Amino acid sequence: MFENLLEQPAVISRLTHDLQTGSLPSSILFHGPDYSGKMTAALELARALTCHSEGAPWNCSCHSCNSHRLLEHPFIIMTGGRYFYEEIAASAQPLANREDQVFRFMFVRNVRKLLRRFDNVLWEGDTSKLKKNQPQLTSVTDKIELFLPDRDLPSEKKREKLLKDILADCKKLAAAVPASTPINHIRKISAWAHRAGERKVVILENADYMQEGARNALLKILEEPPANLHFILLTTRIGAILPTIKSRVRAYGFSGRTEEQSKLVIKRIFRVDENPYHSLREFFLSHHDIDYSELKKLAELFIKSSREKNTAFRDVVPGKFEREMFIPFLEELTLALNRFMKDAQGNGVNTAVLTRIARWNSKIREYAGNFEILNQSHELLLESLYYEMKR
Repeated sequence: MFENLLEQPAVISRLTHDLQTGSLPSSILFHGPDYSGKMTAALELARALTCHSEGAPWNCSCHSCNSHRLLEHPFIIMTGGRYFYEEIAASAQPLANREDQVFRFMFVRNVRKLLRRFDNVLWEGDTSKLKKNQPQLTSVTDKIELFLPDRDLPSEKKREKLLKDILADCKKLAAAVPASTPINHIRKISAWAHRAGERKVVILENADYMQEGARNALLKILEEPPANLHFILLTTRIGAILPTIKSRVRAYGFSGRTEEQSKLVIKRIFRVDENPYHSLREFFLSHHDIDYSELKKLAELFIKSSREKNTAFRDVVPGKFEREMFIPFLEELTLALNRFMKDAQGNGVNTAVLTRIARWNSKIREYAGNFEILNQSHELLLESLYYEMKR
């Protein structure tokens, strides 16, 4: 088990022990930075929990495991947002001129991580919301079948066109996935979980992003969980999880990967021997049509301008700021602030400066939530953040 989870030995050891001794609780929480393997671990754990063979071996060929490998298993639900497009684009690139089975599996799985967010269980009765995405859902579902490992791949020229079309549709679908799991999804998951049947697994990403109603609905399920149901919550911010929820789950911490470990993962998974990337984040974001070097410059300019009284927002951001750049920019700004804080601590800067940086980081998290959960204007949030940093 967990052969595909790289550079997380402590997590693998704990999960394997808890599975083998039968001490794994029904509700668990994976916490750690983005790109640390939380979803990889969650999917492999879901496979092991529903495997029909003793010990859930990695190469098990039971019907349940075969369904899991292609993310077709009927008793697994995935909800919450993630970096869908970057992940899909990264796995599509090698398929343009290579036919390896491993790349086909990886591409199909990454696309279906997105498609499973539109499962009927989650959207039953909300057909109006699905209607505008139905053309893309149908198109991607049909086209992805051509890349299944047991099929003859289309010609290289046709493959290039198919991949381009799939990526374009996936980009639209990814934008339609709620960043946080809404309360109606939690209620539908509860109804689904109480139906008789085999063991079920719910993987809930961005558990820290849920609004109060959704959190309370989730808490009710965790307090009285149905038989044969496992919840796997994922978060990058364990401190933002309600204490009442944390008290009902067992937490497993994932460590951030070093530059060396990131390069190893890129080499092992994507077969890229030489790469200029310092982290998995850089690698995945390189597959997005955003100039991240410009975002990095803008983040540094925000910090510099915070110390200049007479610099207006439009002096720093003179033109239109695209919606899809907002969250990547906040991530770059957070990284820049963390670098600044590290340097400040090394140079013995007073605590007032460190307190100010901590306040900025708190505002960044708040504005990210306002954008992704409350759908507030990214341009107004960006300008508000700029002036908050000048206070």
